[in-house]
Amino acid sequence: MERTLVLIKPDAVAKRIAGHVISDLYSTNLKMIGLKIVNVKKELAEKHYYDIPQKHGQEVFEKLIKHLIGDLHNHANVIAIVYEGENAIKKIRELAGSTHPEKADFCTLRGKYGRVNSETDCFENVIHASDSPESAEKEISLWFDEKELIN
Repeated sequence: MERTLVLIKPDAVAKRIAGHVISDLYSTNLKMIGLKIVNVKKELAEKHYYDIPQKHGQEVFEKLIKHLIGDLHNHANVIAIVYEGENAIKKIRELAGSTHPEKADFCTLRGKYGRVNSETDCFENVIHASDSPESAEKEISLWFDEKELIN
């Protein structure tokens, strides 16, 4: 059994489409074992995106932090979910679609609900999904205490 973290980002919460995203996530037939609303603080966002400066540069890192803590919206909450099941990471990432909303297939979450905010040059891509078992383990431990998860 594989676990993965999903974050429904502030843009989705602010646009009131989080319920649609969760509904679409049910199509993966994975088991939801943890769910909570988190008012993200800068320290948590920086730990979550710790490797971004090396991969994509400081400017991208700063945009992601601002986006996750809600500086781009009046709403700073995210919905954090842990899913468990066979090929959980692959299933969620396929449903999420390309990180760039304008390049994502229309049938994916980012294709349906995402956009590029031209004012901030930020991808409002609705969802974060762990990209590997190692990332999932690290991310889940950042967002959830083990006793918050249903076994």
